[in-house]
Amino acid sequence: MDLTPTHPNASSELRKDKSLHTETTSATNPAGSDVPRPLSQFGGGRRDVVVDTQPKSDTAATVAVASISDQDWYISRTHGVYHIPACAKSEPYALLLITSRGDVIDLGDNRRFPFTISAREIAEDLLQDLQDHGIFLCAGARPTSEELAAGTARRDTYYHRLISEGDTLWARGHSFREISDLHRRAAMALGVEREWAYVPVRMSECPACGEKVKTGVAVCKHCHAILDVEKAALHGLGSLSTSPKTHGNKETAVASPSPAARIGDGGKTTGPAT
Repeated sequence: MDLTPTHPNASSELRKDKSLHTETTSATNPAGSDVPRPLSQFGGGRRDVVVDTQPKSDTAATVAVASISDQDWYISRTHGVYHIPACAKSEPYALLLITSRGDVIDLGDNRRFPFTISAREIAEDLLQDLQDHGIFLCAGARPTSEELAAGTARRDTYYHRLISEGDTLWARGHSFREISDLHRRAAMALGVEREWAYVPVRMSECPACGEKVKTGVAVCKHCHAILDVEKAALHGLGSLSTSPKTHGNKETAVASPSPAARIGDGGKTTGPAT
């Protein structure tokens, strides 16, 4: 069958209809089509960036953070580095005062947007993972007795859980590798003695027998030599002799051993000879 159009302009009109149909299809571009669409159909050129800079909490100029932890904490943020000091043994708590800070958002194309972060927002961000260690945000300028009690109870509960976890890990194979520093710190903070919480102590060499002893001890546990005369006398382990020996032009006091410095092997004295 011959489908050639008889009208002289029919062919051109048919091509025009096909062209219009193709353009319409490209313009509508149903969802999921792979045909690219003009950028104008996505809402135009540059899009504005909206940044919420309104404070979301208390806008006080300064807030106080209290710590009953025996550890120093250093926390770094884009707006500064914060140091939460350790609580001294003679003090009930350590305190850090935080003020509001400024920061900048990089919007691209060399555009920067400065804004202010309130002191309370900074404090709440810093304390995300520290509240279990006895660090908390004070309602006022200083922590109240109720806040200190609550912080201590929360810390102790967390540390007891860590100690229980350390006991479980140690029971599996008595491996120090299984015990983390966090477990050891929990045991030391609460004064709980555990074999897995052993911390190496600096040792010194006994000048008499050459064995290793703890630094600062009064008497060597190996040969029973008196290493610190004054400390030994204070604890009744030795006394200063009234007849000093002369070495050159100097007189040196010699410690005479007390009964505590004797060993029960024939009553022999193992302290320095007089």
